[in-house]
Amino acid sequence: MLRSREQQILAAGGAAAVLIFLISFLVLPDLDKIRVQTRARIQAEKDLAELRTSVPELKRLEAGVRTRKDLVRASGSGQDSPLSRLTTLLQGNGFPQSAFSIKSSGIKDGESFKEESFDIKIENRGYLELVQFIQKVEDGSMPVAIRSVNLKNRYENSSAIDAILRVGYLLPR
Repeated sequence: MLRSREQQILAAGGAAAVLIFLISFLVLPDLDKIRVQTRARIQAEKDLAELRTSVPELKRLEAGVRTRKDLVRASGSGQDSPLSRLTTLLQGNGFPQSAFSIKSSGIKDGESFKEESFDIKIENRGYLELVQFIQKVEDGSMPVAIRSVNLKNRYENSSAIDAILRVGYLLPR
């Protein structure tokens, strides 16, 4: 038989073992979950603040998409092909027929539009003239998106540039 002092020590040891068990398997994992959730809440608050500041920009972009959709719908009713429209656009901006060539790169279906891609090669033009043309195309009344621009200096004339524009002509689905 155990004496009363030994029984008290054994009971205290058992209580300590149960307490350690409860702390290590119930309390500590829950504290870690609380820390993780606190960090996630702080990050979510930062993300929400960032989204709230970007709302005006998103509304502006949405208005631009709506305008572009209207432009695509309006151009879809025309009789001219995209190739002839691009040729007319280039000639209307002062590029002679001998200064450019246009090659179709295929059609792909997008989420809202079909897009016919063209590679437009413009030779022996000034940098400013090309930049102004690109700006007119992007801001113009044609449903065109310039996907890439590759500029190269000419060896015989350093003030002239050759450009290859990858242009997507947007068509209604």
